[in-house]
Amino acid sequence: MLWPRTRNRDLNGDQAQRLADVRRKHPESEMWLALVEAALTESQDATVHAGERLAGTPLLHGAEVTIEPRPWDRFVRHLAELAGLDGAADRLDAREVLEAAVRQDDARIDALAPGDPSRLRVVAHVAAVPLLRACADSLAEQLPASWSEGYCPVCGAWPTLAEFRGLERKRWLRCGRCGTGWEVQWLRCPFCAETNHENLGYLAPAEGETARKVEVCNTCKGYLKAEPTVRELPWWGVLLDDVETVALDVAALDRGYQRPERPGFELQVRIVANRAGSAFWTR
Repeated sequence: MLWPRTRNRDLNGDQAQRLADVRRKHPESEMWLALVEAALTESQDATVHAGERLAGTPLLHGAEVTIEPRPWDRFVRHLAELAGLDGAADRLDAREVLEAAVRQDDARIDALAPGDPSRLRVVAHVAAVPLLRACADSLAEQLPASWSEGYCPVCGAWPTLAEFRGLERKRWLRCGRCGTGWEVQWLRCPFCAETNHENLGYLAPAEGETARKVEVCNTCKGYLKAEPTVRELPWWGVLLDDVETVALDVAALDRGYQRPERPGFELQVRIVANRAGSAFWTR
């Protein structure tokens, strides 16, 4: 049986060092980190046929994304095995899993799970990362010059992190799925657009590191982790920072703040298999 050519890549030095640091500090997150490592070394292409561009809609809304099915089947199976879904790995349809994850449709992911859906949710959302990165690269030249929405201008996800960049401390929101960043005003909740400073605040660690903090909104009770950066974090740095700062999530949750349950934007996107390309690979 001939399989499609895959293009796995080695971690670069910065990625390997950072991953090792996070593993040492958070051994309890090993399964998640193993999945992230697999996503970091995955290199695949996707062809994006963008839909009609409307104001306030992410670039992937209405788009059709074409993938080579066999490499993605292999990748999704690999992640499922890493997550302990050995018995179900061969029965997963990668296209279905990826489309549900890109749409952030957890109900659809749950319907695809043969048993407890919690692990498949993790697998699905990590599997979507390389695909969304490929889409973001493809659509980079179409990014709007300014974007005032709280959700990602490419994939419609809520931000994972706020960066305060450089000496000017400009506020940038970063998507933890596709890695896109967009500049926003300082005093504005990304989730409910609250701008009244009396309803906005932050939580900071009482001891130790004080650079990182949590932005909170008392109107919607949402929260967002934030940190100062010299320059834009690499997209994979956003993923690893999210794991490394889990103590901030716990602090926010303990005080009654939470991340929105619904996606920032109800993305409509189709993932389709390139059957013509698959014909070159025979059994």
